[in-house]
Amino acid sequence: MIRLRPALRLGRRTAFAKPGRAALIVALIGLPTMGFAGVSVLFASTQPTTAEQLRYDLGHAQAQMTTQQPDARGMRQDPVQWTATETETNSPAAKADDDTPFADVTEYVPKGALAIPVTTTDVVLRGAHGPVGTTATLGDTWDPVLDGHWHVLDGTAPTARDEAMMTPAMLAKTGLHIGDTVDVTDPVTKRFTITGTMRDLGEDPDETAVYLPWGSIAADAAPISTGRSEAGAVTVYLPTDAPTWSEIERLNAHGIVVQSRPVVLDPPDERVDGLSGPQSLGWYIAGLGLVGVFALFEVGLLAGAAFLVGTRADARSYAILTSVGAERGVVRSVVAGSGLVLGTVGAVLGTAIGVGIGALAFHLLDDGNVNAFPGLHVPVVMLLCIAVAGVVAGVLSSLAAARAATRVNVLAGLRGSLRPETPSRATTRRRRVWGPLLIVVGAVTTLACGIGVLVLNDRPEQSVQRDHWAWVVGAGVAIGPCLVQLGVAICSPWVLAFVARVSSRFGLAARMAGRDARRNPVRTVPVLASVMSVVFVASVVITWNASQHAQYVRDYQYSTAVGVATADVQRLDTRAFPQGYDAAVTARAAEVSARVLDHDRIRVLGIIDDQPSEEPSTLTQLHLWERPEDCGAEFCSSWLEPGGGTSHVLTGTVDDYAVLTGHRPSATVRQALADGKAVSLWPEYVHDDMVRLDTFHDRSWKDATSPNPDHPDATTTIPAVLDEQDPPIQIGVFMTKATAERYRVPAV
Repeated sequence: MIRLRPALRLGRRTAFAKPGRAALIVALIGLPTMGFAGVSVLFASTQPTTAEQLRYDLGHAQAQMTTQQPDARGMRQDPVQWTATETETNSPAAKADDDTPFADVTEYVPKGALAIPVTTTDVVLRGAHGPVGTTATLGDTWDPVLDGHWHVLDGTAPTARDEAMMTPAMLAKTGLHIGDTVDVTDPVTKRFTITGTMRDLGEDPDETAVYLPWGSIAADAAPISTGRSEAGAVTVYLPTDAPTWSEIERLNAHGIVVQSRPVVLDPPDERVDGLSGPQSLGWYIAGLGLVGVFALFEVGLLAGAAFLVGTRADARSYAILTSVGAERGVVRSVVAGSGLVLGTVGAVLGTAIGVGIGALAFHLLDDGNVNAFPGLHVPVVMLLCIAVAGVVAGVLSSLAAARAATRVNVLAGLRGSLRPETPSRATTRRRRVWGPLLIVVGAVTTLACGIGVLVLNDRPEQSVQRDHWAWVVGAGVAIGPCLVQLGVAICSPWVLAFVARVSSRFGLAARMAGRDARRNPVRTVPVLASVMSVVFVASVVITWNASQHAQYVRDYQYSTAVGVATADVQRLDTRAFPQGYDAAVTARAAEVSARVLDHDRIRVLGIIDDQPSEEPSTLTQLHLWERPEDCGAEFCSSWLEPGGGTSHVLTGTVDDYAVLTGHRPSATVRQALADGKAVSLWPEYVHDDMVRLDTFHDRSWKDATSPNPDHPDATTTIPAVLDEQDPPIQIGVFMTKATAERYRVPAV
């Protein structure tokens, strides 16, 4: 320890003896440290604390409660993530069906407790340029007790049922001002006076919404609770009363979930399985660790090269130190101390600047949405780990230089006549073994772990071992390339020899440069390794971005041709369940759209409703002859299945078909439509130049099984031609309205 102190003191002095070299090493260590620190601050600022989450969820209220499942025993909620539930096997809740009623949450408010019911519904307003559809929030959301979830921006809160508030974006969209009146035309007709502006702090500031008093719209337009969809679900806020855990358990028996401030702050040990903590944080730490290992290796190569070159330049200093009796351990400590000092300076500066950049990025990106950026957080523990990693990188980078400093020829160093070091036979033998071995092991590790990533992606999400194996293959993907680079660096003398042999053919200057690089490996090998590491990182980044973009382009699913927008107009019930198509409703939608868009740009097409409704009815679906192969995405396969959420058969004119596909139809397609044939845009729907429509009687979405395409009640076959699109679009079969009438296809 006594010898170590003067060695470290001398290392501190020699660290800044050459300011240019010191600045280079500090920058090499500080830049990645700065990046990791900035990312850590920015990511931590997207993770809400418990207090911040409660601030948004409850405002100043003590609790909120809502109906989530049918009124049946067997459901249990998580005390912290209150909307996460689990159902007991074979319990009444597990056996509940669509006919099981849902509890009215307003009837379970504690007796004598203050309550603020809130719900949402879709409304249509009369704007300056035509109807404006938006979401209306019903309830006293402007109450000061809910400030934190909603916030009043300007004006005063409504005091009567014919008063309302809007978001600033909605005021601008409708062309209105505070004090003006606005007409609600759907689901009821009513006029409101705008008293001010407010917004949901968990939404983007440019979101459009209107806020109406509770009960200002008929109850049938905003049902108390359905539990089957988000539309119309009622949430009751309790300003002063906070249910205990035992009370919450009793409410769970009725399908009601509760978020109670005291329970969240001091939760019981009854968490739902798999909800011990935020999963995004674990994946972030894992990803940061893997990238950090790779970055540490790259910093070691770059900074290590700078240390080695510096050691060669300071050979006289180390020779003097050795000549006065310093042992090898002292010389190594001097060089390592220099790495410790420079690593500490780079880590501290990088961490400090990274925190500042992260804070600046937070303020630039924060648009007021507390769900996206709840607050500026500085993760002290994570920053300390990053700083320590920077210091370790500095020390490790100097170890190779420290070893080289102990091998300086003292007499030659004192005379200043050092010659290129000739590696010993043992060193050459070790290089011949370890270089190729590391390259092979690194390549095999990278390939095997890359295949492991693909295998894990195909495993079910509920696999218990998925996360553990993900750590293993992730580490392999990060460590494998590092081993390859290290192996190539060990083989650098042979690479330089090959370059020297090739460069000798390109003139005297190239021949002398090649020989100099070959005969001075102490100077050239570190530079070669650093250049290779930079090129490697750049290649990885470029390849990754290119592959991600290529995958995005390959997997993107086009609904129609580029530049064409489509809208699916359906009737909905009070629970937001689809009730089929109606020609009058579609015509009305086209009329409303024509007030904003050019009328000649709007085309109304016929459609075959292949979705089952609540009441038993006749269902017509397009027959899928074969399952798709190499479609490019799972979503494509699910869309081709009949009843996948959108209709697959459209009717219209040849001009309509040209608009949908984005180009003039071929002569074959035009002739087929004129002859009363159908046009299939997917080969999976065509068999023997025919498309088939299957008919099923008395079908509804309540049926236990889906319609069996192998046993339809009736079938209709229509001659068809194939017109595949590139890229494919989500239109199955197209025919004229005359063809649909001829074959009695129920097009709306």
